Amino acid sequence: MIRFWPHGIGAWLLIAFLMGGCAQQEVQTPATSEPDTLISLVKRKIEEKKRLEEFRRRRLPRDFFIKIEQYYPIIRKYSKRYGLDWRLIVAQILKESRFREDARSHVGAMGLMQIMPYTAREITRELDIEYIEKDPRENITAGIYHMYKQLKYFPEARRVERIKLALAAYNCGPGHVFDAQDIARYLGMDPNTWRAVKACLPKLTSKDWKLHLEVWELGVPNYGYFYGFDQTIDYVDDIWEIYSYLRKMF
Repeated sequence: MIRFWPHGIGAWLLIAFLMGGCAQQEVQTPATSEPDTLISLVKRKIEEKKRLEEFRRRRLPRDFFIKIEQYYPIIRKYSKRYGLDWRLIVAQILKESRFREDARSHVGAMGLMQIMPYTAREITRELDIEYIEKDPRENITAGIYHMYKQLKYFPEARRVERIKLALAAYNCGPGHVFDAQDIARYLGMDPNTWRAVKACLPKLTSKDWKLHLEVWELGVPNYGYFYGFDQTIDYVDDIWEIYSYLRKMF
């Protein structure tokens, strides 16, 4: 089991610095480098540490490392099973509930990964787990499995784009993402990129009815008008930002 300490970021960064930099980066300094090269490197390390500390202060709950240690085994187990980075799931939980086990949205989404009741019933049938609402570990299991299912809707997208499209589908349902992809195709954009879908989600409201007449035979999006695009765009972009910081931390 991996151990995490609530106040270990500074020590972790110091170790990374002494070993030659952050994870997955190697900085090679030629023997003939100018003196300011080392100074620049140190400045970058200091600035990166400041950014991570600011992220930790601004975005992480006080008991974050306790929660990570508590739920790491289940997150790691099912992330690995379904081919997902466990740090992405942690970012998703932070966005969904900030690790509050009793979190419940105004529309009834519940638990750490904010599973909707009808989704919970579907997953209960597929995975034979019964306490998605009450058991945080089952909620995590269900959420990771549901995220995996969203990935399967976008097999033609490249890995990073596929994950972002799946996150959008997790938030607003795959149907609205499909409709945004239809508009992207019509406009000559790559429908398998988050950039294109992000640009086209706002075009799913009734104000773009003229465009809808060109895209769909019936003149309306296949999955109905969509007015929650701001929330979905924020959801994907914010999770990706959190994920980028977590990859530097762990």
